[in-house]
Amino acid sequence: MSDTAFSRLTLAVLAATLVLGCGRDGDEAPMVPLGQPTGQQAPGPTITGEAKVALDSANVLFRARAYDLALAQYRRSADLVPTDVTPLMGVLMVAQATNDSRLADSTMARIRELDPSATDSSAMEHADMIDLHSRVRTATPPEK
Repeated sequence: MSDTAFSRLTLAVLAATLVLGCGRDGDEAPMVPLGQPTGQQAPGPTITGEAKVALDSANVLFRARAYDLALAQYRRSADLVPTDVTPLMGVLMVAQATNDSRLADSTMARIRELDPSATDSSAMEHADMIDLHSRVRTATPPEK
């Protein structure tokens, strides 16, 4: 098995383990991963294929507070769908979680280039996203 295939398999297993092990209280609003339309917004471009896998992996890694790994996956997704702001929102979440103002500023500039309307209320939305991600309980890995 090649290193790339092994890495993808490892990320898929990690993602499945974390997703299956995560629970939420009945009174909380359902969590919607980045890249999925919600009832409150018009559906935008749909991310599919390898870009979606990278984005989903990044979301799992972000919730696990593995910010360096999440950032790499958000960037990979952004490279694969360069006209979609969704992966850049993930980069912005990492920048805010790690207090990296240079990364936040450069990411906001790129988001403004792609979709000026996406930055109108993004500060509050990102704070809400970070809060939602931080409330997810991480699962302990299964014993081998």
